[in-house]
Amino acid sequence: MLRIAVLGAGVTGLTAARRLTLEGHGVDVYERWPGLGGQASTLDVGGGVRLERYYHHLFTSDRHIVALLGELGLAGELEWLDSSTSFLIDGRQWPFTSAGDLLRFKPLPFSQRLRVGAAALVLQRGRGRPEPYERVTAANWIRSRMGAEAWDRVWGPLLRGKFGSRAEEIAMVWLWSKLRLRRQIRGSESRRERLGYPRGTWEVLFTALAAAIEAGGGRILIDRPAARLERADDGFLVTAGVPGSFRAGQDPGRFGQTGERERYDRVLATLPNDVFEKVCEPGLLPAAYVARLRAIEYFAAVCVLLELDRQYSPYYWTNVADRDVPFVGLVEQTNLVEPERYGGRRFLYVANYVASEDPLLELTLDELLDHYDSGLRRVNPAFSRDWVRNAWLFREPAAQPIVTVGYRDRIPPLRTGVPGLVLANSTQIYPEDRGTNYAVRLGEQSAWELLA
Repeated sequence: MLRIAVLGAGVTGLTAARRLTLEGHGVDVYERWPGLGGQASTLDVGGGVRLERYYHHLFTSDRHIVALLGELGLAGELEWLDSSTSFLIDGRQWPFTSAGDLLRFKPLPFSQRLRVGAAALVLQRGRGRPEPYERVTAANWIRSRMGAEAWDRVWGPLLRGKFGSRAEEIAMVWLWSKLRLRRQIRGSESRRERLGYPRGTWEVLFTALAAAIEAGGGRILIDRPAARLERADDGFLVTAGVPGSFRAGQDPGRFGQTGERERYDRVLATLPNDVFEKVCEPGLLPAAYVARLRAIEYFAAVCVLLELDRQYSPYYWTNVADRDVPFVGLVEQTNLVEPERYGGRRFLYVANYVASEDPLLELTLDELLDHYDSGLRRVNPAFSRDWVRNAWLFREPAAQPIVTVGYRDRIPPLRTGVPGLVLANSTQIYPEDRGTNYAVRLGEQSAWELLA
């Protein structure tokens, strides 16, 4: 039996830890946050009601996480709910769920709508290989296949909202994965979209994974991050951070250390690239691998969760392609899941992605609400701050890897070059974009790599 440390209790770490315990190994999971799930973690919004810190749902093509739910006896927890999507352009929300919505999308001339639809069919029903889209930017592909106006009016603003000044550099493979892999539009799905969400929030999955790990003799150490990873002659040494280290951010150098060092035969890290490099003692990782870690850039997520006293809009998901609005998306949770599930309360996420040096990351919750106020009124002119009953602010520094041309060549491999040490994080989910479904797949894959 091997003694294994898993660094991080997100979906990848928990999935891998469960697999390793099923194979008969002793596993300790170290987690910085005082809860499970990583970027999919939940919070108590009052009255025992739980909700994700960041919005999460499943697509009908998400088979890995559906299979895991089935293995854990949670298949009955997953509901498939009718979704609704809109594009915000020039202060107006346009329905954008079905092919018919595209044909009625007047911000583009009719001829451009036809071109967009034809190009989308090429992506949806093509051979399914990412290679043709890896060496071309989304900007160039869209201008060529959908038309310049489609880029200028729709896709360009969306990518600028997501990637700021880097929008013109984003590889088409990133958008291809969004449009093709995450939603296979065939049959009834051409007229509507259905999304998956657990009745008890994603917390039911994390609780079940933790129970399975502990039943196999493993330990879940929440609010106990790995502060340092060192090589020992016959394995590795992990030094834990003190409780409350999460208040210092993600840099392990700022964690207070317990001084206790635990020995492990092997280590699986699910940390962001920069955090992983910092947690490792100098010289542990090969220089070539460190160069791979540093070659990937991230954008940060800034997410405000609002509890409102009324419905804000009729749509679940609003993509913002309006240059006058200072956020990239709106996700009205209670337009997907009925408000009765939350005791009649209504919740709206206001989503943003920014560069690591963006001043938005330094704003307080009240300052950010002031900054967003005009944008919220542009979407719904009747909106008033009086509607807001409660508000929460969450920031994630390593939320979105920036997928530019040649990204595949820069991805750090799971095997670090140090025997017994494996890295598994969102930068390695490719060609798909990061998400809970692919985090499950990566967790299984990384567990087997660690044992290989």
